[in-house]
Amino acid sequence: MHEASDSALWLEASSGTERSFAVLFDRYRTRVFRKAYAQVRSVADAEDVVALVFLEAWRNRAKVRIVDGSLLPWLLTVTNYVLLNQARTARRYGRLLAAMPSPEQEPDHADDVLDRLDRDGQLVAIRAAMRRLSAQEQAILDLCVIEELPIATAAAVLDIPTGTVKSKLHRAKEKLRKHLPARSTAMDLTARLDGAQP
Repeated sequence: MHEASDSALWLEASSGTERSFAVLFDRYRTRVFRKAYAQVRSVADAEDVVALVFLEAWRNRAKVRIVDGSLLPWLLTVTNYVLLNQARTARRYGRLLAAMPSPEQEPDHADDVLDRLDRDGQLVAIRAAMRRLSAQEQAILDLCVIEELPIATAAAVLDIPTGTVKSKLHRAKEKLRKHLPARSTAMDLTARLDGAQP
């Protein structure tokens, strides 16, 4: 069964064959985990994202898009949306905590580590620049620049014309260039933007 195509496995899984869904899970969980971990930097949180992505795949099985015979582009897109939703939730939770009185206890060492990471100017600049983009622009950049998938694949998985992906990719790259400092990590991302197909 491991040699079966994603399309055949998904058809079987949608018809109730749990083993086929398990094969697809085993086939792509590592790639989804890597993508999630790159954002959340926590094994437990990345595993939660993997679980949510495959739960979404199962809940929306009638809407799943197999692109060029692969389920991966759709899963990566869902991963991106799950991460965006989690980031929004974390910001809301942060605002709620900020409104509460400070606790009368010693600060957690983990909080100090996170504070130091958040103070890294380059990382903060990249996150701020990405937040200026729409969810669709972020998805297009993610698929075409970070995951290095072809524009046609991104268009198919997002269900929009190739020309729209090209123009939105170009505009998103221009927006990021304006807001990224030209040094180190940010410079590496800028170089990848320059290398991506227009």
